[in-house]
Amino acid sequence: MSPFSSTDSGTPGGAVFVQKFSTKGLPPEDQFDAWRTLLSETIDLLPTPEPSEAFEAEFSSWSFGDVVLTRTLYADAPARHWRHRPRSFMDHWCVVLAHPFSPECNLLSLRPPERQGNLSFRSLAMPFEGQAEDTEVLTLFLPRNFCQEELVDFERAHDLEINPELGALLTGYMENLARQLPHISAEHAQGLATATRSLVAACIAPRIERSEAAEVPLTSLLIDRARRVVRQNMASPEFGPERLARLMAMSRSKLYRLFESTGGVAHFINRERLREAHRRLSSTRDAVSIHVIGNEVGFIDHSTFSRAFRREFGYSPTEAREKHLTKFSSLPSGLAQQDASLDGALGGSGDERAAHSLAN
Repeated sequence: MSPFSSTDSGTPGGAVFVQKFSTKGLPPEDQFDAWRTLLSETIDLLPTPEPSEAFEAEFSSWSFGDVVLTRTLYADAPARHWRHRPRSFMDHWCVVLAHPFSPECNLLSLRPPERQGNLSFRSLAMPFEGQAEDTEVLTLFLPRNFCQEELVDFERAHDLEINPELGALLTGYMENLARQLPHISAEHAQGLATATRSLVAACIAPRIERSEAAEVPLTSLLIDRARRVVRQNMASPEFGPERLARLMAMSRSKLYRLFESTGGVAHFINRERLREAHRRLSSTRDAVSIHVIGNEVGFIDHSTFSRAFRREFGYSPTEAREKHLTKFSSLPSGLAQQDASLDGALGGSGDERAAHSLAN
C-alpha cells in the first residue's frame, strides 16, 4: 500500500482519501518486513544490528488535493536506520515532524502536550539517511512543483534548519491537521491543500508576497497557539507578555504587533484568564470557591478579580455562578443531566459560550 495511493476508504465525512495500516495483527517475525514494504516507495528501511522480536507500528494517511499527511506511531520506539530510496520515482518535498521517545508513550497513548518535536524539510529526490527512535512522526508530502517559481530557494532549504518562530508555527499547524483531518469533508479538501501549500512556502522560504498570501492563516494559527500557551500558564500571577513571547519563540515586538488591533498582549492574557474563570463558575462540576478560582487563573487579590470580571462580562463572579445554578435547577432532571454531560464534554456551559461571543 502506498501513502500516495488514491484508494478511497469510504469513510463518511472524512478526508478525500484515507488509509490505515498496522503491523499489530501480524506475527512478530513478519512485522518488520511488512512495515518495510509499506514504506518502500519513499524510504529504504534497513535492518538494525540488533533487531527486536517484534516491530509494532501504525500508519495513517490522509490525501487532500495534491497534499498528503501521514501519521506514524511506534510502540516502544524501535531503533530504525533508513535512507531515501535511490532512483525512486518519488520526488516530493516533505516536512517531517518527529516526536522523540518518551517512556510514558506507546502505540495506544497520546503524546504529552509539552513534548517538543523535531521539524525538518527535505526532498525525496535528494540523498538523505538517518537513524531514529521516535514515537510519533507526522509527514507532509507536497508535489515537486507546488512552488515551482522558487525552486532554487527550496533546493537550498533541503535539510537546513528552519527559522524557530516559523518552525513552531508549522509544528502547531501539522499537529492540528492530524487532529482535524479525520473530520474534514471532501468538499473542503482543495481549499485546505491550497492553504497548506501557502503556509509551508511562507515558513520554509519566506518571501514578502508569500507571507501576504498566508497572512490570515498565519495570524489565526499564532493567536490559537498563544491562547494554548496562556491557558497552560495562567495559574502563575507573574505570567505576562514577556514570558508568553519566550514560550512562543517570538520577539516581543512581533507579539505586540500580533495583538495590537485587539487591545494588546496583556489584555489578551487577562481576557483568557477571565474566560477560564467564567467557564469554571458556569460548570456544575466545579464546586470550589470563587476566591480559589480567581487564584487559580492568576488573580491574587479577590477584589481585583471581581472588578475585572464585571468589566469583561457585565456581572460579578457571584452572579455568574448563581445564574448558572438557577438555570440548572430549573431544568427537568433528564435535561439537567444532559446539560451537565455537555458541560463536561465541551468544557463550558451555554452561558460561557455566549460570553465568548459577547467578548469577541
